[in-house]
Amino acid sequence: MTGYVLDASALLAVVRQEPGGEYVAKRMTGASMCTVNAGEAVMRGVEKGYPLELIHSLIVAEEIDLVAFDWDLALAAARLRPATSKSGLSFADRACLALAIREGAVVLTADRVWSKLDLPCPVEVIR
Repeated sequence: MTGYVLDASALLAVVRQEPGGEYVAKRMTGASMCTVNAGEAVMRGVEKGYPLELIHSLIVAEEIDLVAFDWDLALAAARLRPATSKSGLSFADRACLALAIREGAVVLTADRVWSKLDLPCPVEVIR
């Protein structure tokens, strides 16, 4: 079975019951997520009025593996800047991609622009 790495937008699609959320929900159990992206999801969710506890309980219930953003991931994310900066990807976006590349996993995201980039990991756009 292919492993998945969740972008903040993918997790939020489940929390907010947005289009693509069901697609993510079927793939998220046991998926990985960089702590940078988990923090972003919590921040954006709370900004929209979703309780932090709701997002935290979803991460725990679905056994999402929160991967610490260590020095190796930081360097890998920084190395992605030249290939991604013109497409508007943030540092958090590159942190997610760096984890997927390292793990040989598929990224789940709502950010369509990712699928147009020449990346060394598969990207599935959820909507």
